[in-house]
Amino acid sequence: MTDPNRIAKRLGVTKTENGTSLSKQSLVDAIGGPLGIAESILPAFTFSIAFAISKSAPVSVTVASSFALVFIAIRLVKRQPLSQAIAGALGIALAAFLALRDGGNAQDFFIPGFITNGAYGSVLLLSVLIRFPIMGFVAQLLFGLENWRKNKVVYRRAQLVTLVWVGFFALRLAVQLPLYYSGQVELLAASKVVLGAPAYAGLLVLTWVLLRRLNTIEKQ
Repeated sequence: MTDPNRIAKRLGVTKTENGTSLSKQSLVDAIGGPLGIAESILPAFTFSIAFAISKSAPVSVTVASSFALVFIAIRLVKRQPLSQAIAGALGIALAAFLALRDGGNAQDFFIPGFITNGAYGSVLLLSVLIRFPIMGFVAQLLFGLENWRKNKVVYRRAQLVTLVWVGFFALRLAVQLPLYYSGQVELLAASKVVLGAPAYAGLLVLTWVLLRRLNTIEKQ
């Protein structure tokens, strides 16, 4: 798969010889398909339910971790790529270690997510600060906008789209960190579900709209 096609798929759009388009199916595929969506939602959801009932970090971690194993088994049976399931399992393993280590708490289960969001947001923000906004290069790959940095209007729009992504990761942290420090485990888990696949799908749709507008401006 070429880089433009890979980028397009990650953004939920389909790139063909006739251009790029967004569809319900391509959007679902970008989030990981039905199985990928389940992999991103169910561990946090079941952790929340288990903790609400048991108030026990070991029990909650065990329930959530079991789903990672189930997803690996499903992919094995279906002979699907294991990369996403294994990555999820490794993330769950790290989260479990943090929650169950000496001095750990149930809310520590969500620390890996904070690190991931902080890393993505920081890289995107840095690209804006050094005047090479990542979404400008994404637009270049998708639409062939070779001179986007020389067009001031297009360049500023590329910065804006990149900052939208920065805002998305910052919003996750702004919502979840206060819940983490106040020990509101159930609400923290719920926020992870809401700000996971559903919010990410909305971000992809907004990104597609903004990038398509950027392409229109470039051609004017």
